[in-house]
Amino acid sequence: MASKTYPGIMRVFSSLVLLFIFQASFACGWYESAETSRLALFKSEREGFLKLHYFCYSANSYHEVSQVSNKDQELNCIEWQKKIGANVSTSDIYTILYETDSDKFQAAYQTNTLKQVFAKNTFIATLLRFKNKPFLDYLVLAKKLEYNNVPSSKWESWSGINSYPENVNTVAIGDYNKKILSAKDPFLKQRYVFLILRDRFYSSDKAEVIRLYDTYFANNNNTILAPWALYYKALCIDDFPLQNYLLSKVFASCDDKSFAVMQHYNFKQTAATLRLAKNDDERNMILIIESLRNPAPDLNTIKQIYKFDPNSIYFSFLVQREINKLEDWIFTPKYSVNKIPAVSFDKMSWYDNYEKAKADNFNKDIFYLRELKQFLIDVHDEVSGEQKDFIASAIAQLCFIDDEIDLGKKYVNMISVNANVSIQLQKNIQLALVALKQDNLQDKNTQNNLFKYFNVIEDLVEEDVSLLKNLYSLYRIASDEFSKQGDKAIAGLLFLKSNLKKEASDSWYYYAPSFYEYTGYFERYATLEDMDNLIELYQKEDKTPFEKYICAGTTAPDVNFYRDVKGTIAFRKNNLAIAYQVFASMPANFWQKNYEYKNNLNEDPFVPKVLQKAKERKFSYRFNKAEFVARLIELKKENTATSNLLLAHAYFNVSYWGNSWMMLAYDWSSRIEETDSDYIYGGNNYDSEMMYQNSNYYRCTLAKMYYEKALKLSKDKEEKALVSLMIFECNYYDYYRNSDISPGNLTAFKSGKEITDFYSVYSTTKTFKQYNCPLLKAFIN
Repeated sequence: MASKTYPGIMRVFSSLVLLFIFQASFACGWYESAETSRLALFKSEREGFLKLHYFCYSANSYHEVSQVSNKDQELNCIEWQKKIGANVSTSDIYTILYETDSDKFQAAYQTNTLKQVFAKNTFIATLLRFKNKPFLDYLVLAKKLEYNNVPSSKWESWSGINSYPENVNTVAIGDYNKKILSAKDPFLKQRYVFLILRDRFYSSDKAEVIRLYDTYFANNNNTILAPWALYYKALCIDDFPLQNYLLSKVFASCDDKSFAVMQHYNFKQTAATLRLAKNDDERNMILIIESLRNPAPDLNTIKQIYKFDPNSIYFSFLVQREINKLEDWIFTPKYSVNKIPAVSFDKMSWYDNYEKAKADNFNKDIFYLRELKQFLIDVHDEVSGEQKDFIASAIAQLCFIDDEIDLGKKYVNMISVNANVSIQLQKNIQLALVALKQDNLQDKNTQNNLFKYFNVIEDLVEEDVSLLKNLYSLYRIASDEFSKQGDKAIAGLLFLKSNLKKEASDSWYYYAPSFYEYTGYFERYATLEDMDNLIELYQKEDKTPFEKYICAGTTAPDVNFYRDVKGTIAFRKNNLAIAYQVFASMPANFWQKNYEYKNNLNEDPFVPKVLQKAKERKFSYRFNKAEFVARLIELKKENTATSNLLLAHAYFNVSYWGNSWMMLAYDWSSRIEETDSDYIYGGNNYDSEMMYQNSNYYRCTLAKMYYEKALKLSKDKEEKALVSLMIFECNYYDYYRNSDISPGNLTAFKSGKEITDFYSVYSTTKTFKQYNCPLLKAFIN
């Protein structure tokens, strides 16, 4: 997802006639992925989940992980330790086997400097003993085969390297049996077999892979190499149900191949695969694999797995997936800008009738949530230890999704003080939800409790970046709750904090917000009082821990950002006195130095843009909002034909159709396409924009009112001609403000008497001669 510096402000002009200029903007094509905007709060985990992280609920094909299980590799190190001596550190074995580059190892071996290069490594020291030479010889071959005879790249790696020269053609096809036969020690023999089996797999020698496995591993599988070897055998079998069955045995036996198994597993062969299972253990594992990739409600499978093994790690993980599904289905439409779940089975149904689909799906999802919750409540008393704490946190989360705060709080309190770090983390999220839903959010104790809960999660983010998703979701909900209690100042800061966590979770780096990201929430949702509260908080010197926390990284670098928003809100409400007071308190050069004002607020606001040809427009006007508002106040006091005409020009120009629209809005769009800011802050803002200045922004209502006053007061024929033409323009743009009306349908538009007068009463004026064009007459009804 690309970050942006400011909302798209793009204009493309096309002329219908010289007078009538239609403007359109094109969306910049910036969108968030469904996974980025998906909400997820539940992250309780049990020991053993690491193997399964790839299969967490996600809108992507697989969940992105920052940490993978190395349990298999550690088991291999333990096997080595048992073989060559307990005095050898498993960490030293791990360093050589899995962290030492092959080039470095081979260079040291060839130059007889292994002892010096790997000083203090107990594994190398032991291998260098004369009696252990066969083991060292094996390791040398293993390191060579890491390249699979391809000089330019490491095995199963994207890293390009300069390969050690002797890696080419390490093992000739006809010689590898000699390596196996020459190994007298069963431990070494199996490892040589595994190296050759893997080599044959990547050489597409399927028959030999199967023979090697059946000969050396089928009846001697008390080693971590056995499931690794079985994985390669499974992929050499063309019978898909049998391949699935063997892959399920690999999945059950090791961590390292879990992701690879899932990539090759054929999910269209479920029934045939189940028929091959020899016992309940095997049937259960096949069901688990199927459920790990099922995006739909899957409570029946979860019940079967629980019945077979109530303490199963897989059962717990599938419960977590199920809760994450419900969060997506219920929270994502409620709090995200996408308004639909990240994973949807029939997306068109959401677009055809969104409100009906939202209600229908919500009712269906809540019914399913309560069914799952009741099942977990029933089993809670039957489990113990870590499983009991996990189930308690799961029930609590389901309660919070369903707004059953008291019941959720009850189960949160059942989580033991000895629960693992992950469940304790979830407890802090849930205590934060209790406070947000039940407590007075203006109370300082409540706010400082929230700070403590938030801070616990923040402290763990550097260790686990996946927690950014939880923070994004929690802050989005917190923002909504503060908004409900009438505090838009804190709500806006939490909204931006939520967005920053979402951006970071997608890109894994922090970027400073832009002008509009600092202000966008407030210009959309805040009142004048909210802006006063925000400015007061901004300038407060003795902030509480909570206030410092929500302001960190979210407050604008200049308080005038917020003053400009306040002045803009006042101007939208036609409160010129407050607008002037606010704008006058700001530096006079603010609109020359910040945001996009200089590029979009740079023309004379008292010359109506619609009457200017492209070559006549000048963009050197130094716009000062305070001076502009002061001029409007003076003109209103005068109440003459000329003052009303200037007011009308000004109000036309601050409309969507004019040259000074940035007096009311921070971005400009066609209302057909959403701008970036529309997307970030919850969809098209057209309904709100329609209310700006008593609908003047789109409908030119104030402009037309002042033109009509000028027409009534004016005694000058040239002035009246110009006013008549501009009243027609206001009517024209008001009629065609809706994007679903075709501008070419001229007969539908009722132009009024002003254009008739323009062609009759004022046909001899200079104004008529200057602005008349052949197509204008077509509007006379």
